[in-house]
Amino acid sequence: MIRIHLLAGAAAPCMLLAMPAAAQTQNTSSTTSDATTTQSWTGDIIVTGARETYTAPETSAATRTDTPLIQVPQSVQVLTRTLIQEQDRRTLGDALVNVSGVTPTRSDEVLFIPPIVRGFPAEVYLDGLSVFAGNQQAYDPNSLVGIGRIDVLKGPTATLYGGGIGTPLGGVINLESVRPTDKAGGYLAMRAGSFSTLNPYGDINVPLADGIAARITGEYQSNHSWIDKVHARRWSVQPSLSFQIDPATDLVLQGQFSRRSNLEYAGLPADAALAGTIRRDAFPGSPIDQPLTTNDIRMGQATLRHAFSDRLKLTVSGRYYSSMIDEQGSFVYPGLFPTGTVAPLYDVFPITMRNRTKEATVDANLAGDVDLLGGTHKLLVGANYDWTSFHSAMGLFVSDSPSGTIDLSNPSYDLRYTPQLPVNSYTDDRFTTFAGYIQDQATYGPLHLTGGLRLTSLKFVENSNIGVANDKTYTHLSPRIGATLDVVKGVALFAGYATAFRAPFGFIGTVVPVPETSSNIEGGVKLALAGTGLSGTIAVFRQTHDNVVTADPANVGFYIQSGRQRARGVEVDMVWEPTPAFSLLANYAYTDTRDDGVAPGDRLIRVPRSSGRVAARYRVLHGPAKGLAFGAGISAFTSRELTLPNTIAVPGYAAFDAQASYDIGRFTLGASVVNLGNRRAFDPYSYLGYPVVAPNQPRSAYVTLKVQI
Repeated sequence: MIRIHLLAGAAAPCMLLAMPAAAQTQNTSSTTSDATTTQSWTGDIIVTGARETYTAPETSAATRTDTPLIQVPQSVQVLTRTLIQEQDRRTLGDALVNVSGVTPTRSDEVLFIPPIVRGFPAEVYLDGLSVFAGNQQAYDPNSLVGIGRIDVLKGPTATLYGGGIGTPLGGVINLESVRPTDKAGGYLAMRAGSFSTLNPYGDINVPLADGIAARITGEYQSNHSWIDKVHARRWSVQPSLSFQIDPATDLVLQGQFSRRSNLEYAGLPADAALAGTIRRDAFPGSPIDQPLTTNDIRMGQATLRHAFSDRLKLTVSGRYYSSMIDEQGSFVYPGLFPTGTVAPLYDVFPITMRNRTKEATVDANLAGDVDLLGGTHKLLVGANYDWTSFHSAMGLFVSDSPSGTIDLSNPSYDLRYTPQLPVNSYTDDRFTTFAGYIQDQATYGPLHLTGGLRLTSLKFVENSNIGVANDKTYTHLSPRIGATLDVVKGVALFAGYATAFRAPFGFIGTVVPVPETSSNIEGGVKLALAGTGLSGTIAVFRQTHDNVVTADPANVGFYIQSGRQRARGVEVDMVWEPTPAFSLLANYAYTDTRDDGVAPGDRLIRVPRSSGRVAARYRVLHGPAKGLAFGAGISAFTSRELTLPNTIAVPGYAAFDAQASYDIGRFTLGASVVNLGNRRAFDPYSYLGYPVVAPNQPRSAYVTLKVQI
């Protein structure tokens, strides 16, 4: 006889999942509940139901095994689907403000710079696999509608991750897609608001047959901007299909088709913008006949999971990714050519760029539980293959004459864009990675040990018509070691050490470069106090980055490897949910950065010394106002440097946001406001290395109508 036990927290509804026996060894998630069904091999099935929260008790991203966060010897923060939806976060950069120590990338500059974690570049992965979007590996999803959660792994994460040009130096931001389930349902929604924003989206799940289900998520948005002339469109469709092949095997097929198009914005000269001598919303270019910059992405992925037993499981994932980026831009760059203009008059230069990326990546691993040496061990052995082709071509001011001159204090926008074709510089690169890794998670009573090694062979072929060609194979061993110690139930101490390396992508110099490397040591306290609803991490860390690539001050357009940079600090990430009605998120980061290369003692660019956020949500669960919910938050940053050596910085600021929703049967009416106090400030921006800034978003309001189907 099979006995079924239903477990749920106080005031949390239970959910019994109708599952084939196959799924009894797998975690199953839905759009409305974090639920797990497991089977003990004595015949008991335990179904655990949990209400939607801002916390996730486990992560598979940090170890590629289902591991309680409190047992991971690394600072890991999880942004749940509930948090993303309730805060009306539409882009990855918007969502990442909820994590300490992260400097997000604006979507309009994503082609130039990746997100920064603890002072150094991080990489964005999708479902545990690399996404090489070209130029800094800065992948930004066109939609978060199909994302179930976001795991932010801080510090070098080389043991389990790699591909393209190496392993992540600063951290991994792993996006986990929603998958088909055996429960029919979904929703359609329409969002509209400031700057002519029109944003329909939806998520529909349909069981097709016994053990077969399909899901499709999609989104479209068109909008203008608070910046003159700028407008954009984007769409994304993500279909998926799941098969329960037999009681121990499942296969998930996923696809993504997306396109982003926008009038490319190059940022304002920082000195004049911060001095207030030019218009903050001016477009610094030649918008007449300037085509939109487009980014087309196509990808397909297959994931096969097979349980040989309840103690031995195989996971094989593979993806093919393709992107086509056609950039057309115009920008101001004082001093590029001495034509005698003086601010607020600026010469405008056109630029044309073409990027083509193809990537095939496969990861296979075998996880097994064994009792050994007086403890329990969760062993993981895996292999990874990645092949990436990247072609980039650029046409930049084919003559030394600009398109014309613009007065950014009173722009008239009468300059015409001239395509810079044929291109006059190019790179044609191939990167091939073979890697093997092993990991052991050992438990001896209250002590949990994690150790791992990754051996990577990266064949790096980078050809360019400028600089020195780089044709070399790098071999690197990346270790990781850490431990957590349960002090009392729900409280643990942790410490960890990890390293990473990557080839110097896009390096144009007079000598062949060596790999960039990073290392991180951290420690702190982790909380998972179920009785009080308090969970989170307090961490101290020290991270270094060696063989840093910086601009060559003696050769414009060339690079050198300057030496070491480092960051150290304290981070706090907390969530308090004492009842189902209330959620409070708070984070803070103190990040002290230093350069020891071209500018000894100076701070690293874009990274605030202090930053933080507090956000709360209250839900009415009973009475005549049942279904009403409202929330608010504040995000704040201190000043951020724009140049290295430090010559100019963007002042810090704080901005409020607010949200509200009301459930009426199958319908939900929502509203959100960005920058509620209409704080006028600037953010660091990236465009061709010149210090520029972009105005922050002014007060903006949006309404959403969602219907469950």
